[in-house]
Amino acid sequence: MSLYLALGDSITAGYGVGTAFSFPTVYAQYLRRHEPDLQLLNLGINGLTTSGLLGLLRQNSGVRHQVCQASLITLTIGSNDLLHSLRNSSQVVDLPQLTLTLNRLGKTLCLIGEELRSLNPRAIVKIGTFYNPLPAGPYAQYTRQAQQILDQANSMIVAWANHYAGNVARIDQEFCGKEQLLIGPDFAHPNAEGYQRIARAFARA
Repeated sequence: MSLYLALGDSITAGYGVGTAFSFPTVYAQYLRRHEPDLQLLNLGINGLTTSGLLGLLRQNSGVRHQVCQASLITLTIGSNDLLHSLRNSSQVVDLPQLTLTLNRLGKTLCLIGEELRSLNPRAIVKIGTFYNPLPAGPYAQYTRQAQQILDQANSMIVAWANHYAGNVARIDQEFCGKEQLLIGPDFAHPNAEGYQRIARAFARA
């Protein structure tokens, strides 16, 4: 029996639709067509940041054990780190603060990569990119400004995956131009169809 371990924030947890319709559940159902005994453990936590995930990987013996046992690990992490740069969308982004945030995000991601690969050098690791929810909501006019930030962050995700022998799930490409169809009523998290698209992105990665 192999273990699929889903780590990350509210996107992994399935915020807005519940665990039964989360992308790890959908993805695991797909994987079980070929591997019926696959076990899924979804450890997604609403509001989790990169530093929070790093703390779990370093200090939580249960999480460390599960990482060691996993044959597949998926990650969605970092969006909460960026939120304070995007939250006040009606204001000009504080570029020096944004630079600090992106630098901190990149450094913490690297520490996460070191922990994951130290605990489990063999597992398949897949990490999701960031999508831009603004076109679906009341702040659509700030989409371009937000996209510039997300493009930088997604470049970090790709570089991280290359360095730590991971695969990139291009969630951003699944959502681009389809935000009205895939974003839920909070104008931030996916709806059920959106989570299915994220599962598709991970299946393709």
